This record gives sequence, C-alpha cells and structure tokens, in this order.
Amino acid sequence: MTDKERVEIRMPKAILEKVDKYQEENGIPTRTATILELLRKGMEK
Repeated sequence: MTDKERVEIRMPKAILEKVDKYQEENGIPTRTATILELLRKGMEK
C-alpha cells in the first residue's frame, strides 16, 4: 500500500466545474480520483 498524505487546495470555481464535468463524462467515482487522474495525465506530457 502506498503512503498517502492529505493535501488541501483551493481553485477557481470555473476549473472545479470542469473537473466535475470530466468526472461525470468519464464515470470516475470521486472528485479526488478525478483530480489524481488529471494530474497523472498532465505529468505524462
């Protein structure tokens, strides 16, 4: 099991709405999982 650390972030509502839309379109169960997926995709570039 990977160690996890809690992180609190604040972001503009417009970005959060896009995150939520991405979550819905891709059937991702939680906002946290969505943000992690988007971070991983961004770091692959």
